[in-house]
Amino acid sequence: MLTENQISLLRVKEIQYANKPTLLLKAYNNARTCVFVVDMCDGFCREGALASQNAASIVNPIATLLDFVPDAEKIFLVDRHTEGSAEFKTFPTHCATPRECAVVKPLARFAKRVVFKNSVNGIFAVEKEVDYTAYDQFLIVGCCTDLCVLQLALSLKARLDEDDLLANVIVLADCVATYDAPEHDAVLASVFAFSLMETAGVKIFKKLS
Repeated sequence: MLTENQISLLRVKEIQYANKPTLLLKAYNNARTCVFVVDMCDGFCREGALASQNAASIVNPIATLLDFVPDAEKIFLVDRHTEGSAEFKTFPTHCATPRECAVVKPLARFAKRVVFKNSVNGIFAVEKEVDYTAYDQFLIVGCCTDLCVLQLALSLKARLDEDDLLANVIVLADCVATYDAPEHDAVLASVFAFSLMETAGVKIFKKLS
């Protein structure tokens, strides 16, 4: 998650869901809203080569969000790979066991619909298994901000534009995260990712604390 100063560098809009009645309840708690929860599984939050405390830190904010939109469709996009996955030429082996592919327990009660994907870009699985024309709003949360979230948001927005559909694609800044590594600064990667998404017409909202 970013600090207030880092958020201020972006054209991030505020969205309040700390108090009732909330904007989320008024605008997004309906069957025409789809929430994509990206890679909130044990392989990214709890154990394995790509597990990150940063990803684990957004489990509770995502649960709070999902509690506020009980009538919205919730689709969990989750990595599931075979041992010979081509993606392992780029990333360490991950989410190749049922244990790592399991949705994290605090979010499992919301995971009535799980769609598995075999690459960082969930749009391929979405186009196969989700009728994206059925929704007016898409909320995207999860990890990683600069990989799976970024690619899904950009691809979904482009898909909607291609079909002349006016649905909004929205990323909630306090419900996405990416990992820290010596060659990968999470804050810098997030700032670039948010900027790229905003430039493409994806709306970036943050929680108003």
